[in-house]
Amino acid sequence: MIPNTAVDFLRDHPLLRGIPDGELRNVIDAIKLVSLEDGQRLLMEASTSKDCFIIWQGKVQVTSVNLVGKALLLAELGPGELVGEIGLIRNLQRSASVTAIGQVRALRLDRPSFEYLANLSPLFYESVLVNIRIRMIHSMLRKATIWSVIPDAELRGLAEITMIKKVMKGEEIIAEGAVIDQFLMISSGSIELRGRKRRKIVLREGDFYGETELLTDTVSSHTLIAVEDSEILIMGKLEFLTILDYYAPVRQQLIKVLNIRTPHLMEKVTIAFGEEFIVEDNESLPKAKDKWMDQLLWLGGGFLVLSLLALFLHSQWWKIAALIVGGVVGPVAFVAFVRSQQLVGFRQMRVGLVFVSTAIVAIPLAWYLERIWLFEVKANSFDFSQLYVPLSVALIEETAKLLICVILVRTRKIQFLMDAVVFGAAAGMGFAAVESIIYGWVHLDEASSLGMLAVLWMRALLSPFGHGTWTAIATVGIWYASSMHKNSNLGNGKPWTRWRHALEMFLAAVVMHALWNYRFESGLIKAGAMTLVGFMGLYLLFSLLRRGRREEFHVLNMLNPTTHEAILHDDQVKSMTQELYCEGCGSMSPQGTRYCARCSQALRIK
Repeated sequence: MIPNTAVDFLRDHPLLRGIPDGELRNVIDAIKLVSLEDGQRLLMEASTSKDCFIIWQGKVQVTSVNLVGKALLLAELGPGELVGEIGLIRNLQRSASVTAIGQVRALRLDRPSFEYLANLSPLFYESVLVNIRIRMIHSMLRKATIWSVIPDAELRGLAEITMIKKVMKGEEIIAEGAVIDQFLMISSGSIELRGRKRRKIVLREGDFYGETELLTDTVSSHTLIAVEDSEILIMGKLEFLTILDYYAPVRQQLIKVLNIRTPHLMEKVTIAFGEEFIVEDNESLPKAKDKWMDQLLWLGGGFLVLSLLALFLHSQWWKIAALIVGGVVGPVAFVAFVRSQQLVGFRQMRVGLVFVSTAIVAIPLAWYLERIWLFEVKANSFDFSQLYVPLSVALIEETAKLLICVILVRTRKIQFLMDAVVFGAAAGMGFAAVESIIYGWVHLDEASSLGMLAVLWMRALLSPFGHGTWTAIATVGIWYASSMHKNSNLGNGKPWTRWRHALEMFLAAVVMHALWNYRFESGLIKAGAMTLVGFMGLYLLFSLLRRGRREEFHVLNMLNPTTHEAILHDDQVKSMTQELYCEGCGSMSPQGTRYCARCSQALRIK
């Protein structure tokens, strides 16, 4: 039995007034009192309990985990508020957690009692339904994060003008060529975009559609088909444009999305966006990841052990193992370092594929072209004291290494300067690794392993100054040439401007490569020239890294502006230290990012 004061509280509850006392008594007899201490959970998100509660005394926090794993404060509720009714009516898992603030006493209402009250009082049932709709949409909008810059109180008003629509698997939502007057947000399920000339795109929870058509007054370029039973939130065009007019960060965010998805339509945007869209990146750049140190230590330590084994055991197998590990230790560590500077990167497997592909393609091609170009003489008879030979070798090798990069940087996914730097470094170091193994192989059959190991250690130590740096610089030039005409951040895109950048960077790589190989008469001058070339290359490389990181940071800020979300520390939510994987394009984004800077699709934890 619940106390008489609780019974009086229920009789005076606005939603229960008008219910005959005898009928209400039947429900009261089934209600149980629940007492909670500070921090205790009344409801747990994703649980399957089927009760709802009326807060009698105290306050509770309603929290939920957003798509990227952060606990958000959705509401604070006090006496008289109903919690848990969404899961009870919709027969779904709990959509939020409810936690006591201080001491709380709540009255538990099971499903039969709730249904009994609903039959007795249409006012009670209708009021609960209205409340459920607002709370559900508010929670969905908050989790979606596209509206995260809007203060919570105003977001509740937005929930009141947003509709929920259920669509069945296979249902056509929008036809290609249709006029769109609504903004769609995916609440649950999967929606596939099908276009005539474009690859299929799947939108999931947190993604949206219609911003391009509403901002440019164009018809739909896709047919939208539900891949599974789904729910979408719908907002009218007038409401959508009103929000964009009032909230500059949201307007900025969606303009950037448009620039990523359909840059050719930017000139058709019908709303004004001026200098207010220039984001000031006042925050300092995030610290670069240092995982590359692990690879350096493991490979370097392994190479050291294998060197000692090869030196003292004189086994051919130990020599081969040391040769392979010694050939890759410097190049792999260098690529790992460059990749660690990237904020919006690709998976390690893809970078590794560039590393291997360039080695397989560029080494044989360069060897063949050098045989033809340099009069079919043997490599060991090249006279590198004549400028013609090192210049020819540099031109051939840099061109061969760029073949894979040229194919890569012309794809739509390679958007950032840092992409070109990383893939260029991988391509150059793939070439360098095989070249080191070949040089070491020449000394493999010597009586002592010392000559082979000396070559490998020297090339490992000098690897940051060579192929990876040069090819990264040259690849950035190719990226400029292919990207300036389609990226509004890179200038007017005039053909001569684009190709001048490409030519300058390619020539810089060739000249540094040639000077590195040139055989000076004096060893001291040779050392000085190599030092100068090395520092020049690294200076250019680090300048590109800084510029590339700032470019990525700028785009991340535009797509993920500072939010008004109340982020809570929640012991029930696992600490998310890993990067977020984008299912749309395969990019890896920093922790806490909500939208991918490469394709603009919503990110979510697994």
